[in-house]
Amino acid sequence: MDNIKNLISNTVLLSALYSWFIAQFLKITIEILKKNKFKTKDFVFRALLGTGGMPSSHSASISAVAVSIGISQGLGSPLFALAFVMVFIVIRDATGVRLSSGKQAAAINQILEELYKRYDIDFKKVKEVRGHTALECFVGLIVGILVGLGMYLI
Repeated sequence: MDNIKNLISNTVLLSALYSWFIAQFLKITIEILKKNKFKTKDFVFRALLGTGGMPSSHSASISAVAVSIGISQGLGSPLFALAFVMVFIVIRDATGVRLSSGKQAAAINQILEELYKRYDIDFKKVKEVRGHTALECFVGLIVGILVGLGMYLI
């Protein structure tokens, strides 16, 4: 029972979860206002569990973790150093690797669809993963920093 109590009172974990939730809520709100996508049937599932969009929930979560660890363990701790490095890895992955691979997958799918139309070649679509723009990651970073700081001001 103490383990469960420790888990649900873990400020670092809670800051990650809260920042993810806030980023996802903002993402849903922005999508509704910007594109009026609420009418599509897969909107909620895509908005909650999909990748990409404004703001980056990955960036928000990992930056909240880093801030929380920095406050609780100190900026000189090895754990903070690890979290700090992870912020850069996550953001670099989102803006580089995932963004590029998503664009490549879309291009491959377009080529395959053209081959299907011309030669009736059956194919399975390549998964198109959405990455993030630098702005989406920056806004996610700000959300995470604010949530991480807010966890210790409450």
